[in-house]
Amino acid sequence: MAEQNKQYYGIKFPFTANNLDGFFVDLNTDMDNKIASEIAHVILTPKRSRIRKPDFGTNLIKYLFENNDDISWDTVEEEVRTSVKRYVPNVEIEEVSILTPPEEPHVFILNMTFAFHKGKTTEYKQLAIKL
Repeated sequence: MAEQNKQYYGIKFPFTANNLDGFFVDLNTDMDNKIASEIAHVILTPKRSRIRKPDFGTNLIKYLFENNDDISWDTVEEEVRTSVKRYVPNVEIEEVSILTPPEEPHVFILNMTFAFHKGKTTEYKQLAIKL
């Protein structure tokens, strides 16, 4: 029986190194997870932290220490939408929201619904990132 080659699609988010394939970090094995990982990498990378791509990422960390009001969260949403549109062009963000669980008032969860084209169909996925 012939061994099939695995197909890999970018670095997995969150970063882990549990693979048996000999890679330094785990890689995505399907397109759905690849797109979610790309979005997470863009959102969680601080701007001006990448050499030769100073505009890559968001200023999300800066906003975590600002006042918790609608104006700052509207700014965060706009920045997330702009960065994802620029660096993950095959994705359309449907909704972005910031949630605070009642049992953990110091924790923020960025919840996002996005769409991407997979062949002739459009798929909708949800991504939640605990900040």
